[in-house]
Amino acid sequence: MIGLDLSRSRDARSISFFELAEAAYHEAVSRGSEESRRYIGIAGRTIRLTFAGDALERLIAPAFAHIECDAVEFPDLTLRWWDDATTGVSTPEPPGAQPRTGLDFVDEAVRIAWDPARGSLSLYDPSRQLGLLRFPDSDSATFWEQAAPAHRLLHWWAAGLGIQLVHAAAVGSPDGGVMLVGRGGSGKSTTALACLGSSLGYLADDYCMISLDSAPRVHSLYSTGKADLTSLRMLPSLNDAFASAPERIDGKRVLFCAWHFQASLLHSCPLRAIVVPRLGAAEPALARIPAAHALRMVAPSTMMQLPGDRAATLARLAALVKSVPCYELALSTDPYAAVPLLALLSRGEIV
Repeated sequence: MIGLDLSRSRDARSISFFELAEAAYHEAVSRGSEESRRYIGIAGRTIRLTFAGDALERLIAPAFAHIECDAVEFPDLTLRWWDDATTGVSTPEPPGAQPRTGLDFVDEAVRIAWDPARGSLSLYDPSRQLGLLRFPDSDSATFWEQAAPAHRLLHWWAAGLGIQLVHAAAVGSPDGGVMLVGRGGSGKSTTALACLGSSLGYLADDYCMISLDSAPRVHSLYSTGKADLTSLRMLPSLNDAFASAPERIDGKRVLFCAWHFQASLLHSCPLRAIVVPRLGAAEPALARIPAAHALRMVAPSTMMQLPGDRAATLARLAALVKSVPCYELALSTDPYAAVPLLALLSRGEIV
């Protein structure tokens, strides 16, 4: 009996579908959708963003505005965006797709993520350092996609370099920064947003990257910040900036900080501490916690939101929490009151 190598068959099927999707992108460009190119710098690497037409570019590019850089001939990663409606193409659905369930193919050759509810499709070929992102129309690029574009693809790419994309907020200065981790609603985003316009720079409110070479370093991905009405009542200094942002999912609004707080945005800095916020204190206070507790606060949400490479992701996160001091930060109802403590941590003045 001749054995069937199922993994090889699946890889061949995924590679074939990647080629079909890539052909759809090139068809979109050939149909007259002018291709636009932008370049961004993340963790010392250059990424080329290309768009077939301007419908998605208008929605996606603002999140990366603060890290745009000069063009290079050979980027470390290329990401291509298009939508079928405005470009006039018909991109096929991935093999094995079901009408009511999503899927993630994580093969050695090609990775595919499919969201049938929105019809969005993300594909990554690590051998070519090439990612494809397709939407049926520009309206399918939701609030979350505009606030954190291509985060799954960036996770897959970075993992191959030993760099970890983390579900976390981050603030600091060129000399050092603090990463805030925890479940949704723990106060990490509001606390990070309170640092806009302060002595601390802003790197992220939801996703950032951590490199773990000789010493941990945190890198900004997006210039966005998200807040609901409850958070905005606690952050009066941001009300004018958020006023022009339309209400989106769950009552949240997205702020493109590069338009309002360019001077506050920080690209990268050494990581000095990991902080787990906790709501409900009379005044802000810090207390050292074990690395294992910090790992429990950062690993589940990161791994749930960023499928693929889970064993390696857990190993990198475990190494991360052991590499710097970890603290619990008790938060009061005034998020600005926590900023001085975060500034001390970022300078290494609290041990």
